[in-house]
Amino acid sequence: MAQHQVRVTRDFSLPVEDVYAVLSDHNRLSRVLGVPVKRIRDAQGDDVNGVGSVRLIGMGPLGIEETVTAATPNRLIRYRISKGGAPIRNHSGELTFSKTAEGSRVQWAIDFDSSVPVAGTVVRLVLGTAIKLGLRRIS
Repeated sequence: MAQHQVRVTRDFSLPVEDVYAVLSDHNRLSRVLGVPVKRIRDAQGDDVNGVGSVRLIGMGPLGIEETVTAATPNRLIRYRISKGGAPIRNHSGELTFSKTAEGSRVQWAIDFDSSVPVAGTVVRLVLGTAIKLGLRRIS
């Protein structure tokens, strides 16, 4: 099984709290990713987008579900694909947020396996491009 990685880093002139607010809110991710995204299960506790929350990316049978596995406000979000995504396996993502002298920085890391090497390469390229373009939409 082929292993793939996507790594994207982006600096913002915005405070880390503002960038985290956009990227942690499932229902605001549509604007960033350019595809439909909807929270379909709230997390327990005060933050409905926190640990245990689930978002649907895409539509219907072509959509995938991602579950948030860790969240530290203004510092970290981890998630994994919990439904769909074949032939992609073991897809996990991590966003780390940090303050900079000019504002903030986001580092987005995705790791996944693919049972079909060509499909994995295509997914890696599409994800990398979509994330780079999407992060530019945050202002």
